[in-house]
Order: sequence, then structure tokens, then C-alpha cells
Amino acid sequence: MDSPKSAISNVRWVALSQGGRVAISLASMAVFARLLPVSDFGLLAMATVVTNFAAIFRDMGTAAAVIQKPSLTDEAMETIFWSNVVFGVLTGFAVALVSDLVAWMFGQARLGLILKLLSFSFPIVGLAAAHLALLERTNRFRSVALVEVISALIGAAVGIGAAVEGYGILGLIAQTLLTAAISSCSFLMISKWRPAMRWSSSEFSALFHFSGNLVGFNFINYFARNADSVLIGRFLGPDQLGPYNASYRLMLFPLSSLTLIINRALFPIYSRQQGDRWALGRTYLEVLKLISVITAPLMFGLWAVRGPFVHVVLGPEWADAAGIIAWLAPVGYLQSLVSTTGSVMMATGRTDILRNLGLINSAIVVLSFVLGLNGGAVGVAQAYFFANLFVTMISLHSTLSHIHQSLLHLVRSILLPLLFAGVMSCVVVAADWMIFSHNFLMVVRLLCLVCVGLVTYTVLLTLFAHKTMSNSMRLLLGRSLAS
Repeated sequence: MDSPKSAISNVRWVALSQGGRVAISLASMAVFARLLPVSDFGLLAMATVVTNFAAIFRDMGTAAAVIQKPSLTDEAMETIFWSNVVFGVLTGFAVALVSDLVAWMFGQARLGLILKLLSFSFPIVGLAAAHLALLERTNRFRSVALVEVISALIGAAVGIGAAVEGYGILGLIAQTLLTAAISSCSFLMISKWRPAMRWSSSEFSALFHFSGNLVGFNFINYFARNADSVLIGRFLGPDQLGPYNASYRLMLFPLSSLTLIINRALFPIYSRQQGDRWALGRTYLEVLKLISVITAPLMFGLWAVRGPFVHVVLGPEWADAAGIIAWLAPVGYLQSLVSTTGSVMMATGRTDILRNLGLINSAIVVLSFVLGLNGGAVGVAQAYFFANLFVTMISLHSTLSHIHQSLLHLVRSILLPLLFAGVMSCVVVAADWMIFSHNFLMVVRLLCLVCVGLVTYTVLLTLFAHKTMSNSMRLLLGRSLAS
């Protein structure tokens, strides 16, 4: 049985890794935004549509099976390893094969070369997927965190250097490939497990019931996650896709990173608790409360300071992104909650429910993108918000019911952080209107507003939700949660 100390240690190290990578990503993006034209970001977003789709088949869900299985034999691990190698090579080859066709479909000739270069990342990552999963299964998150942060830092430095030297979008590609290569080689080196030349069809068949449904969910979810980029890129062009994609990354990447921290760190713990649904339900509600304590003020605050934030981080020429962020900010908060549902379903072995939820939610989201397209990039973002309201209720209701909880329990858990974040955003908007909107440098204005929001939210939590604040601080400091 994993101890609370193990869970907290996992969270700390995954948080270090993800926080470091988010900081590196945002810093490098701010530099790239000043070195490259907006259309280059649009081209990369188009390429990402393809690579995200291909990533579904990179390991066929077997890496998650390594963590979830109660017992794991050497024969099963070797089957998973060699399967991942084959899947990685075939996926990379498929991306290179369709690259010119995709470039023709989008009407962007340079897209073909970009996809061919990015295709090399798939066999590189596939080679170490089993080793990474095994490291996480055995709670070696400290080693994983160090590797991921150092790899991201080196990749960003080389990519920015290439862009400075005039290589343009190739700098962004170099960042992706080098980060993947360094991290994969490091995982192979630090893992003590070494595969033999053995593959078992019976082991693969046993894994497929779990991983097959997971791949089905990821396949379906892909369309919900990328239909906006496809539609905007195809019908509105890279000039509108660039600001939309930058807004999406700035808004949702930090939030998805936070929930990835929680999911990745607690998935091994959830898997060990899968026999006690009631205990798992209580743990899950506590996790959602702590996520809300962090993500609600982040997203409400970013909504309140979206104008100066875009001006400072991306530059004045990206002003259109502020209107998109206005709608993606609440989406970010909703998704920070919804994106935790997958780890619970996987931990309990119910990837079939996860797949069915993916079908329903994807249909809602894709329809919203089509309906919002007439309003341009802002219209797509607006439609995405309303779709996420429905998706959140459906997904959380299904997940909470599965572990003997309800939406009412959830509302009770997150009500105070959500209310305090709303009050904080009103205070920030009022302060900006009355004090900071005139005769202030934009950087100073942004910093002052962030300080106002931080102080307001902290004071509200301390005065009216002391226990919630205490539990959040205990988690961040690596101590046991208060009873």
C-alpha cells in the first residue's frame, strides 16, 4: 500500500518537473514570439494537429498499463517494450508519408518539411516509453523530474539559438527533437531494467483490453482537442490560427500541466486503491478541492489582466489574443477539473466508460467549433466555453458516481475557492480601472495587478477558509494533509 508520504513526494517531484517545463516553455515562447512571425506559429499549430493524432498510436496505451497492472512480469514488460519500439517507428514513418498530403490540404507548402522533421520524434520517444512508465510505477519521480527539466532547458536554449541565427521555424522544431532525444536517452540510462529479445502474443492480448479502450478514448478525444485548429487553419488561415493557438497554449498549457502533475503523481496511488472506491472517492474530492484552490484564481485572474498580460508576454502586435483569452480563461478552469477524470477511470480499469465519455464529449465540442466558426477565432473560443459547461457536468457526474460521490459533494468542495476567485477578479478589474490603467508602464501595471489579486485571494482564503489554505500549504511543503 502506498503511503501518503509517497503520494506527496510524487506530487512534489512531478510539480517540479512540470513547473520547470512550463516556465521554460513560456519563457521560450515569449522569445520566439519576438523572433518569428505570427504565421510560423500557425504553421506549427497545423503540424501539431497531425503529430497529436499520431501520438495516440505511439505506445497504444501500453505505458499506462505498466503502471495500472497490480502485478507485472518480465515477459509482459518485454512485450510492451518491443511493441513500443515498433509502434514508434511505424508512427513516425506514417507521419512522414502523409506530410505532403497534409501540406496540400492546408495549402501550406512548408508544412510538409516541418512534418517530416517532426516525425523523427516518434521512434525516439517510443524507445524509452516503457522505461519511463516503469520509473513512474516504482515512484522514481525525482529522477524523472531532473531529466525532464534539464532536457527541456537544453532543447529551449538550442532552439532559441537557432532562431537567433536566422533558422526561423526550424528553431522550434529543433527544440522539440532535442528535448525528446535527451530525455529518452536519459530514461534508458537511469532505468535498471534491460529488455531481452522476447515478445508474447498472449501478454499483448491481455494488455489490449485495457489499452485498446484507452486508445479508443484518445482517438476520439483527439478530434475534440484539435478540431478547432483544423477548422481555423483550413477556413481562416494561419494569421488567425497563430493568435488562437498562442492564446490556447498560454491559457491551457499551465492548467493542463497542473492537472498532469496531479494525475501523473497520483495515478500509481489511485491504482493501488482501486479496490476501495469510497476511499478513492474521498481522495479524489480532496484533490479536486486543491486543484480548484490553485486554478480558480489563476484563470479568473488571467481573465482580469488579459490585456496587459498579452501586451507584456507576446507584444502589442498580438492584441487580438486578449479577446480569445477572455473565453478560454473559464475553459481553463473547467478543464483543470475534467482532465482529472481519466486517471480515476484508468486506475479502476474502466477505460470502456472513459471511451464512451469521449464519444459524447467530442461530439459536443466539435459541433460547437463548427457553430462558432462564423465568428472567427473569437467565435470558436466562445463556442468552446459553452461546450465545456456541458462536458464538465457529464464527465464529472459519471466519474463521481463511479466512486460513490456526487456533483453536490463536488460543489461543496470547490465553492469557496471559486467564490473567492470571483471576488478577486472583481477587485483586480476595479483596481485596474481606477488606478493602474493610466500613466503606468504596461509591465508595472501587470505586476501591480497580479500583486493585488494575490493579496486579495490569500486574505480571503486565510480569513474564511483557513483549513483549505492550510491543506494547500501542507501539500506544497510536502507534509501530511490535515484531518
